[in-house]
Amino acid sequence: MEPFSFILLELAVIIAMAALGRGLALRFNQASVLGELLIGVLLGNIAYWFGNPLATVVMHASDAQSLVDEVWLTGVSINDAAEKIFTSQELANGVPHELVNILSGPHTPELLLMITTLWLFSNLGVIMLLFMVGLDNSVAEMVKVGSRSVAVSIIGVIAPFAIGFLVSDWLLPDASTPTKLFISATLCATSVGLTARVLEDLNRNKSKEARVILGAAVIDDILGLIILAIVIGIVSSGTVHMGEVARIVLLASAFVIVVLMFGENSVGWLVMQFYKFFNKMQVRLLFPLALAFLMAAFANYIGLAAIVGAFAAGLIVSDNHFGGDKSPSTQELIRPIQSLFAPVFFVLMGMQVNLETFLELETIWLAAAFTVAAILGKLFSGLPAGKGIDRLSVGIGMIPRGEVGLIFASIGKGLGVVNDSVFTAVVIMVIVTTLVTPVMLKWSLEANSKS
Repeated sequence: MEPFSFILLELAVIIAMAALGRGLALRFNQASVLGELLIGVLLGNIAYWFGNPLATVVMHASDAQSLVDEVWLTGVSINDAAEKIFTSQELANGVPHELVNILSGPHTPELLLMITTLWLFSNLGVIMLLFMVGLDNSVAEMVKVGSRSVAVSIIGVIAPFAIGFLVSDWLLPDASTPTKLFISATLCATSVGLTARVLEDLNRNKSKEARVILGAAVIDDILGLIILAIVIGIVSSGTVHMGEVARIVLLASAFVIVVLMFGENSVGWLVMQFYKFFNKMQVRLLFPLALAFLMAAFANYIGLAAIVGAFAAGLIVSDNHFGGDKSPSTQELIRPIQSLFAPVFFVLMGMQVNLETFLELETIWLAAAFTVAAILGKLFSGLPAGKGIDRLSVGIGMIPRGEVGLIFASIGKGLGVVNDSVFTAVVIMVIVTTLVTPVMLKWSLEANSKS
């Protein structure tokens, strides 16, 4: 049987399960991302309990990555690599023992090929997702947002970060500073798509509260991505060097400023050049994709997260660049592609949540503390919204973490600074904030309209 057949089978199962999870979530008026995440948790744990090799490697992806990296870099065998990385007790009876048996078996090439495919689809999904977020915003919209939105976004990043660091320092005193910083950065994230949907359902999407929330969310995304870039730099160096932090801040700021100042005009000129060689439909689809991948790669090359570049690319691409005719918009052309790749990311994140960790008291405490910190931090962001605006509704609207929180957590786990217990706690926090926001926001807006 050709190895490619295994890849087709795994993708068919994951995409079908993602569609099932999304359909169930929408049926119960929940965010589609929540359904994809939970179906991944269910699929991953059932397969893991039955001893499926792929599910085992995915569940313990960070340990498996360490093993593969050691083998690749040094040329030693799996067993020798395991002895360098893990203790003798772990190798005698534990997860590393399982991984060594799986990765030294006869089907290892097919398994690694399947894992690589999942990793590729998952990362493409993240890039496409942040590109679409950028497309849904624009530089002009960022300029239009008032001082209230700016203030809300700044407090919405500072407060959760500070509270998250204090909570991490309290509950994880032995954890490294980079780990605590990564947890804090994850709590800064905001996924406003869910809030926008609730505001639209309540016919309040044109209200003052909606304008402040949506405006703040754009700035919040950029601030959150800059913080993520800084934390990744600190993790990479192992310690907090003010010179390194300053370098990353300058790089991130320069990247964003150059993109905002010259990006749209440059894109307009490039599109005109592409029209000389390709037809309009090809340019409208292929140019934005090429730009997103190019800017994601460049951002990663200068030390920023690739998603920063993808988001920036989305900000500077506009349908006006393509003539503004009645052809399908860029969003309409890209969304089906994004809908194929992004669910793989969310299902894969769910598959890495080990339900056995729910039995550990530490995980429950962490999840509860992270959730409280996440909610309180964003509620504070509503304070500077100003007079004539329901501050509580603004704060509630900034609460959901959704896909952005999962992206931050997955990067942390991939870097090895977020362990299984912390990752599970973060996923629980994402689920809770996603579930409570529609209920809280509906109550707050209705209460404000009656007063």
